[in-house]
Amino acid sequence: MSSLLDDPTKALTEYVSHPSVSADSSFSSGIDGARDFACDRLRELGFSVELVETPINPVILATRGEESWPHLVIYGHYDVQPPDPLDLWTTKPFEATVREGRLFGRGAADNKGPQVVHMTALHRVLKENPNLPLRITYLIEGEEEIGSPSFRGFLEERKDSLCGDLLLVSDTGSPGPDQLAVTTGLRGLAAMEVKVFGPVQDLHSGVHGGSLLNPLQALMRVGASLHDEKGNVVVPGFYDDVIPPEQWEREELKRLPLTEDKYAEFLGVSEFFSATGYSPLEAIRFCPTLEFNGVGGGYQGEGSKTVIPAEAFAKITCRLVPNQNSEDIAEKVKRAILEACPSAVRCEVKIKGGGDPYVVVPPGKPGASGQETDLMKKAFSVAEDCIEDGFGTKPIYLREGGSIPIIRDLKEVAGLESLMIGLFTNEDNLHAPNESFHLGIMEKAIESFESFFKKLAH
Repeated sequence: MSSLLDDPTKALTEYVSHPSVSADSSFSSGIDGARDFACDRLRELGFSVELVETPINPVILATRGEESWPHLVIYGHYDVQPPDPLDLWTTKPFEATVREGRLFGRGAADNKGPQVVHMTALHRVLKENPNLPLRITYLIEGEEEIGSPSFRGFLEERKDSLCGDLLLVSDTGSPGPDQLAVTTGLRGLAAMEVKVFGPVQDLHSGVHGGSLLNPLQALMRVGASLHDEKGNVVVPGFYDDVIPPEQWEREELKRLPLTEDKYAEFLGVSEFFSATGYSPLEAIRFCPTLEFNGVGGGYQGEGSKTVIPAEAFAKITCRLVPNQNSEDIAEKVKRAILEACPSAVRCEVKIKGGGDPYVVVPPGKPGASGQETDLMKKAFSVAEDCIEDGFGTKPIYLREGGSIPIIRDLKEVAGLESLMIGLFTNEDNLHAPNESFHLGIMEKAIESFESFFKKLAH
């Protein structure tokens, strides 16, 4: 029987065509379409598929194999980021286009392309051996791009279905099309929103200017108080629990085929601004941060409007490293902001959630727990061999700067450690216009995962 997975590029084109934006309820039909696409592919592979309802979008829970077999759980998400700004796309975001060896479209790399890779590899393996002695549970959610608000509740309810030997994830990055990375750590996240309130309404800056503290000025003063001139966070206690990286991790980073000059060129900056003790390439993996993600207040339109705004706001996130706790850091930052706020205005800080950092030490590396399951030990070894065979180089073991809070949740609730094999690169423009997925990586990865699934089962 023919399957859409016989042609992975065609499969990914169809998957991308469903505009599954979880942040905007007007895209509900796209959410439904992407969810149905994933369910149909899993049924074609012989999985028993269940849709688990949540307060927002259903979770796909699909299984195959005998309970006595080694149990691998595979994670993905069928929702995508909003496509805005549309005028910066070369082609339409939900009409996939292939050019220069890439498939362009929203969600192509994050996370629909990697899912097609896994499914296509399984399609080829199961066509050859339908009774592959490997129990697999697929877990595909529809809320990752809005912070997975329903996920923890789902886990608590269905954790018995997910207690396996290892979690496989390909929602992380790699240095380039010829060098994959096995991600060994993800930074945690603490998010908050700050509002500064002044007068009861916007005021004429000529009539009232000079008589009161402008909320925007007060907000800038508060924001500037959170770092020193070298970029270090000066919130009391911010670094107290930080555990530095192992020496093997710093050595592994030296294998990264990216120089600081090339990184600066990619970013379009003339110089770096890293915290004390970290190179730029170390800082994005090993260093905790406090960043301003958005600031606003007053008139934002074209031209001039001479007002003193009634209020101003800032959105802040902190990226966290072992052994920081997201709730502890959020409270420390909140306290520092409130203490720095001038008495002439009123300040409000709302904590918007987050998650703790996650680190997995590959079996055999210094610092490994020694409590790894047999499947975990085998999977890391097999993955290294299969990636080297498929891509011509051994993977690099790197922490990643981003956050996937559900990885920590899966460890805490279901006891699952993760094997994270990155399939997207910086050039794929995740969350930005002209997102794409490298078709060369896709085909090599399909072959590598085909070998991976076969070897893992025997």
